[in-house]
Amino acid sequence: MNDHNNHDKDPNKLSEEELIALLEELKKRKKPRGVSVSLGFLLHKNYIVHMSLSLLINALLSVVVVGLAIGLGQPIIQFTIIGFILAIMLLTVIENFVKLLLFQYFARAMILSMGLLSVFVQIIILFAIDLLMAESFHFITIEGLIIFSFVFSLFRLVTSTYLRRWIYKEHIVFFGGKK
Repeated sequence: MNDHNNHDKDPNKLSEEELIALLEELKKRKKPRGVSVSLGFLLHKNYIVHMSLSLLINALLSVVVVGLAIGLGQPIIQFTIIGFILAIMLLTVIENFVKLLLFQYFARAMILSMGLLSVFVQIIILFAIDLLMAESFHFITIEGLIIFSFVFSLFRLVTSTYLRRWIYKEHIVFFGGKK
């Protein structure tokens, strides 16, 4: 009985059953994804996996956009294969770094702009890459750069949304959770 009175007086001392119940309650409340993942920036919680997926998506979708432009008879980029690969790698690394900083310091502006700030940042990054690699990766016109950025961003938004849903909802078994 004395032990029971001490337990009532000190709320920090919980029984094993109470601790287990508290842990279960915390697991239920815990959100499965971080803010950046749920807001649409990060593709995966593991940053290396995120960067790998970003590079793969950026490469594939940029090829699609360039192919569509060529198919419509309106080529927008002149490039060599090595220049294209290097430009997409630079875009992925720089854009991820800049977006991390933007989400860290200007999250409200990122949300309120509904993605336009991201597209504007991407246009600036691609313009800088164009200037840096003019011999092996060059947008034919500034309009081509802007069109590429908007179409690429739209395709990436759709692809990233479906990829995120696939990773976090349908196939969560691969990451140690229960289906």
